[in-house]
Amino acid sequence: MKTSFGFLAFALTGSQAAYSGDIVQYWVEQTANLVNGTVIGGLQSPPSAWGPAIVHGAIYLAATKAQSGSLAYQQLAVSHAAHNSLIWWFHGTRNYAATSAALKTILSSIGLAANSTEGSAAVKIGQDAARTAITARAGDKINDFVDYTYAPSSPGVYQAIVGGAPLPDTPQARFVTLFANTGDVSQFKTADPPGTTDPGYEELLEYVTVQGDRNSTVRTKFNTDTAYFWRENSLILWPRIANAVIGNSLATNVTKSAKFYAQLHYALANAGVAGWAIKYKYNAWRPVTALRYNATVWLPSGHDVSNQTWLPLLHPTPSHPDYVSTHATFGGAASQVIRSFLGTDHINVTVSSNVTIDNVGVITRHYTNLTYTATENGDSRVFGGIHFPFASAAGIKLGTEVALATLKSFDLNWDRF
Repeated sequence: MKTSFGFLAFALTGSQAAYSGDIVQYWVEQTANLVNGTVIGGLQSPPSAWGPAIVHGAIYLAATKAQSGSLAYQQLAVSHAAHNSLIWWFHGTRNYAATSAALKTILSSIGLAANSTEGSAAVKIGQDAARTAITARAGDKINDFVDYTYAPSSPGVYQAIVGGAPLPDTPQARFVTLFANTGDVSQFKTADPPGTTDPGYEELLEYVTVQGDRNSTVRTKFNTDTAYFWRENSLILWPRIANAVIGNSLATNVTKSAKFYAQLHYALANAGVAGWAIKYKYNAWRPVTALRYNATVWLPSGHDVSNQTWLPLLHPTPSHPDYVSTHATFGGAASQVIRSFLGTDHINVTVSSNVTIDNVGVITRHYTNLTYTATENGDSRVFGGIHFPFASAAGIKLGTEVALATLKSFDLNWDRF
């Protein structure tokens, strides 16, 4: 049997040893930690989702090409697809070595010698899959320069963040081609965010002021822990939740596992692009900017809310506009993919988050449904003082819609990356 890569696919049925866990989950964890735990860190932006989407597209392609072979054969193929696409991401950085170490670590558990006839064919499948995925994303606008000029300072308008970068993060990311040929990002819309003169705006500002204050005396310990728990990068934490939900149930079905995680990461990447398109459409200011704005008394009530020393719990505020919350958008997308896979909102998982800021340490949470999990994720940014409540609510809705559109397009277009 010839694959589309033009070489023999082995279908051995012997008792050859293989890795006992889910090989795709292994690379989910490696990719999340390598891409978002060391290089990008806490940044919640489209590029932090873009890289893993390419990796998992390559993994799924390798899995489909190797599925007629032994389990070890499939595992070896997807491992080389993951390795080579990650190496491309990290070219010239310290994680080049860490990525190769991750592959070397798993090879002994797979047990199929790469220099055997079967092994070399599996390696080639993986290498070719990575090359195909990487090539398909060339020219997708992720590398294009897009200039950004701050609008004149006035109430509601995004400005440089106190303690943040001088320019906002990756303004080009809103133009990146969506994965799985999902269409133009303009199809995803939100309601306009409340204006500074709208009824209720002052109440929302007051809420985030007292709940998100670094030294808040009214925020509960649970809500403080919520802000810290969800501070870990979404591209690490949501795949960890997915792993807890799936468990080891797909360990011997590499193709099905690879498909699920490709869908998850395509949806996350698309959600990032959609969220960025909304952010740079409205250019809405962050709470810290609103509270430090003292040129005039700008609220219709005439109340002076200026506080030049106010800082959020999760200081510094990320350097990009408030509306919508990318964190919440990622949560809406991830929860919907998991929900669609399960066919239910119900889950029963315990997940830990390693909080490295403020010497907090490990926080563990138990979740029983996806809707609440995504809502808590969005609320965390309000308790952290870095988003208005409406930015989180709109983000969850946007992410859900992006995920549904991505899933609808996936089966026909996933290999268009």
